[in-house]
Amino acid sequence: MKVTLKDIADHVNVSVSTVSRVLNNGATSISKETIDEIYKVSKELGYLRLSDRKKEKISKKKIGCLLHNLKGKYQDPYYSEMIYGIERELLDQGLILNFTYDQTDLMNLDFSEKFEDEALGVIIVGPLEKSVLKELSSHVPYVISVGGKPELTIDYVTVDFFKAAITAVDHLIDLGHKRIACISASAPNDRLTEKEDDRFLGYEFALNKQNLPIKSEWIQDGHFTIEGGYSAMKNILKSKEHPTAVFVVSDQMAHGAYRAIQEEGLAIPANISVVSFDDLEMSRYINPPLSSVRIHKEDMGRIAVKMLLQRMDEGIRLPLTSYLPTELVVRKSCGKLIE
Repeated sequence: MKVTLKDIADHVNVSVSTVSRVLNNGATSISKETIDEIYKVSKELGYLRLSDRKKEKISKKKIGCLLHNLKGKYQDPYYSEMIYGIERELLDQGLILNFTYDQTDLMNLDFSEKFEDEALGVIIVGPLEKSVLKELSSHVPYVISVGGKPELTIDYVTVDFFKAAITAVDHLIDLGHKRIACISASAPNDRLTEKEDDRFLGYEFALNKQNLPIKSEWIQDGHFTIEGGYSAMKNILKSKEHPTAVFVVSDQMAHGAYRAIQEEGLAIPANISVVSFDDLEMSRYINPPLSSVRIHKEDMGRIAVKMLLQRMDEGIRLPLTSYLPTELVVRKSCGKLIE
């Protein structure tokens, strides 16, 4: 049975406020005899002060991380920044990351045995198959997704990819470009094709809004890799009519596209403008520096930890989605169309 301040107050024959002042604030205006008696009774009854309860809560918490691909923790600069934010915020809160799995690991685990712990919270980084995510959320008490598309009744920290893509493509249109290609990407773990990605849908919306052509040969799947971006751009440049600009849905693919453009003897942005998404650190150092939509990746990880701990501590009932702001960082990869 939980011991309350009132229980102690009744035993010592003082007010609840007096007990609270002694145990939580170290009151000095009360006689030493009363203070000693309050401490003695609280110890006998097994009362935990607020600070002790917080420490006990922290010590019981287990926090895990699930990735769509474990290699991403070390090799993918987009996700590694998010994971860095998660790990740093956990340390700041006096906690550690207890485990890291990827989707393949989950297939070999017994959900009911491994994850049913009332003090367990799991942070999902990147896309997971919806069926796996649904199964996981039915067994884990506290689940939050970082960078995912809000579809289930769990917490999310993400950005509005659709709206941010429109901003990027509008920038190209404002520079006079009408023939704009797109290197999108399919997400096998999320069972999405390159034409279902929110960034592609934003590209499509921006062009349709201005009645600009969308040519199928100008839309390629870069698979979220540098090599994929290179191959996708090569395919685009095989078309009879070249685009004057390209929107790429990730910086890594844009880096590959750069090489493909330059191998064709074309200059960026004189012959073709490039705008991308993510704003990885290396993008400001390639030549020319890449214009890209900035996503605050470390902040996403940190905020995910704060939201998860708040839910674990305060028992919030409704699922929450936090959309972080984005901004287009304009550098030297886009130029006005000169015909």
